[in-house]
Amino acid sequence: MLPKTLLAILILAASVANAADYDVIIRNGRIIDGTGAPWYRGEIAIKGDSIAAMGRRIEGTAAREIDAKDRVIAPGFIDLHTHARRGIFEVPGADNYIRQGVTTIFEGPDGGSPIPIGEFLDKIAAAKPAPNFATFVGQGTVRNSVIGSIDRKATPDELARMKEIVRQAMLDGAWGMSTGLYYVPGSFTPTEEVVELAKVAGALGGIHISHMRDETAKVRDSVRETIRIGEEGNLPTQVTHNKVLGQPNWGASVDTLKLIDDARARGVDVTSDQYPYTASSTSVTAALMPAWSLEGGRKEMLQRLQDPAARRKIINVMVDRIRNERGGGDPKNIQISSTDFDPSLAGKNLAEITRAAGKEPTPENAAAMALQLIEKGSVGGIFHAMAEADVERILRHPATMIASDGEVPVFGKSSPHPRSYGTFARVLGRYVREKKVITLEEAVRKMSSMPARRVGIRDRGMLQPGFKADVVVFDPATVMDRATFEKPHQYAEGFSHVLVNGVLVIDDGKATGERPGAVLRRK
Repeated sequence: MLPKTLLAILILAASVANAADYDVIIRNGRIIDGTGAPWYRGEIAIKGDSIAAMGRRIEGTAAREIDAKDRVIAPGFIDLHTHARRGIFEVPGADNYIRQGVTTIFEGPDGGSPIPIGEFLDKIAAAKPAPNFATFVGQGTVRNSVIGSIDRKATPDELARMKEIVRQAMLDGAWGMSTGLYYVPGSFTPTEEVVELAKVAGALGGIHISHMRDETAKVRDSVRETIRIGEEGNLPTQVTHNKVLGQPNWGASVDTLKLIDDARARGVDVTSDQYPYTASSTSVTAALMPAWSLEGGRKEMLQRLQDPAARRKIINVMVDRIRNERGGGDPKNIQISSTDFDPSLAGKNLAEITRAAGKEPTPENAAAMALQLIEKGSVGGIFHAMAEADVERILRHPATMIASDGEVPVFGKSSPHPRSYGTFARVLGRYVREKKVITLEEAVRKMSSMPARRVGIRDRGMLQPGFKADVVVFDPATVMDRATFEKPHQYAEGFSHVLVNGVLVIDDGKATGERPGAVLRRK
């Protein structure tokens, strides 16, 4: 039995907690509410999973009071473009995201998602993630399930089956349909077919979010196609991870942003999102090999490579892409992020690997080396091929929001793009505080209310009584990304407190281990 004195203390503590007006009060902060409005000094009270009160001074008591110490209090950030199913089951705490203030993550981008959506979201719910979790349905996955990775038009019957899969995915809770028209089998899809599927998603309240068909020399045509899908599909449409790849194409963002402005002026609901880096990341296979060489899947690709004429034709395309597209003109700009056959390659660039094999790192030799790696297994890459001026121009645009295109890394494993650890903190530290590209209030809006409104989340993304208590506290003078391309496994700094659905997942800068995230299904 407990000593009477200790028992009395516990009873008193319980009665005080029960008598408290709120569960949490955050005091002495600078509130940036997510709307873009100027900050103001104020306090926030939370009860259960929702914001209960806001004001200059909250009268009342709470079971837990947090002194913000004049830091910023903001809505939790919403990331509309992640590949979080890579890692979320191994690391459901998603520390890389919550430590940079991200409280809601979206899966299913670039045309790829699990199906059925309902079963996938049930598995996510069982994993109990720390952040909230939502998904799109991927057009490429839908097409592959019906037609396979074949370069041809769908038959009327196949199109009807694909429409039904998209419809069911929307009923299961998807927030829209993503396309990856750069990737096989999305690259084999005529625009008209995409529009027909987009109509299904749009009729059920969804949006279209597109990894465009080309982000290099034909980037303008790709933006036009993305706009067309929204216009003819009668749904909101989004250019995801908006960028321009390849030195010959730098500066094209002037034209692509004008295309977005012109479309909006005539009533098309088109926006974009962006990660704040001059390097992209995808598989080396998808980045360097032509789509025709990938038709039919990996087995057929490997058979195709046994034909000397086909192999030479493929290498010629890869050489051109190293020179003019994702290679940025030099094999050293292609960094290996991961392989499933040789972990020691992670972090090395293609020039180093080529030189280690006794060859001069010319584009021709590097292309041949990349093909040898591809033949061994899966190879992820990071591609340094963008201009800082384009990054800043796109970030400044009022129709651009922030999204990481990241994943949930196993800490210390492989050499992933630092965007998984640093995207949101990097915007706040580098592009707000240091370079003053946008204001602090605008940055928070691009990370919170803008993505929430974009997909139709009605109770998150702003600080407002009645909204869910996804709240972050950060120091605008110290917030920064620590992850680099050389040392990516470093958490962001500057976030002292992060709450998801009213529960602290970061407390005084430390992860609590709590996993209160909800699976968000569109109704």
